[in-house]
Amino acid sequence: MSKEQDWSQTEKFFARSWTHIFYFWKLRQIMLAKTVKILLQKCEDHHVIKIVDLGCGPGTNIFDVYDVCADFKQVQWFGLDLNQREAAMGASRSQYRAEVRKVDNIHFMSGDIFKLPFADHSIDILISSEVVEHLPNPLPALQEMQRVLKPKGYAMVTTPNPRNLPEMFGYFLDKISLGAFKKFYWKGQDEVSAPALDAEVGFGHVSVHPFPVWRDWFEGIGMPVVKKVRGPMIFGSPFFDRHRFLIGLLVMLDPILDRLPFRFLTTTNLGMLCQKK
Repeated sequence: MSKEQDWSQTEKFFARSWTHIFYFWKLRQIMLAKTVKILLQKCEDHHVIKIVDLGCGPGTNIFDVYDVCADFKQVQWFGLDLNQREAAMGASRSQYRAEVRKVDNIHFMSGDIFKLPFADHSIDILISSEVVEHLPNPLPALQEMQRVLKPKGYAMVTTPNPRNLPEMFGYFLDKISLGAFKKFYWKGQDEVSAPALDAEVGFGHVSVHPFPVWRDWFEGIGMPVVKKVRGPMIFGSPFFDRHRFLIGLLVMLDPILDRLPFRFLTTTNLGMLCQKK
């Protein structure tokens, strides 16, 4: 089987995976959209608010955030991605939504996160979801975020949360089983994993850091983390899709875990809401 065929099988898995769908529902609806909605509710004046999704791809995240925040009319929405094809796809989808659903148009553009096409102190809210871990050196990108944000502006950044308890338990089981657990856990996906293919073409996770590292970076550039937001417990796998009782139990437990003191030890990714000084 070719790598192209393997990648096709991977995409089919992620499209039908119950656990993966729940992961993205919580990422987009709770971590991103709910956070942005709370920020918009805090805005007391009536100036136009500019929101930019960095690394937006075809717009999946920002469309969900917009839909949750559609009642706020004084907002200009932007999506930026290095991939011109992805940005063009987002623009096409936005035009369709505007024509059919009569919603506001989201402005998509191609651009470099290391050289953002925005003036200093011009953006109210930035979104960067699952992007910074793909950058060999994220700090210059974080500095660019700080540059374009208005004073007191916000950046909502999500990234993998290493050393979380479910992940560490999985590593332990894989070690004592001499690698058998990982094969069993992912059985039913494909022969060549998506992470391996991502890494081969330069999209792998190369900057996965624990929270203290990100916290210090943000603090150092004058954009400290003012709130942490918990994500879902698992990313998604064929194992849990085959055992629907288990995933049902995890979904029911998730809002309870959100309220526990050790909640950030039970999440596969982490949201960091940062505010420019």
